[in-house]
Amino acid sequence: MTLAGLHPGLRDAAQWCLDVASYYGVPVDVTSVYRSWTEQNDLYAKYVAGKSKYPANRPGDSAHNYGLAWDSWVPSEYQDWWDYVRRLAGFEVLPNDRIHAQLPSWRSYVT
Repeated sequence: MTLAGLHPGLRDAAQWCLDVASYYGVPVDVTSVYRSWTEQNDLYAKYVAGKSKYPANRPGDSAHNYGLAWDSWVPSEYQDWWDYVRRLAGFEVLPNDRIHAQLPSWRSYVT
């Protein structure tokens, strides 16, 4: 997956993260960027039903619905390092959803 669905103002920072990971040989899999409200609703329903271990907000209450977040997976031995790199780039990484990186205070930009 690419960063194509990420807001253009955030894409350079996210690409920098991927470039740093590549330089250090850390494998990264971008798993989600922009999500439609329908996609978000499906993920939320799975989470609420206990069919997904990954947290998901209601449609409209997710930075993904606005292209202001991206999810990525790295092997567990790199997770702390990956969290640090994304924070260095200016993203907020939530302690309960470490695959997720979002624009801090994103809600203030969409309301």
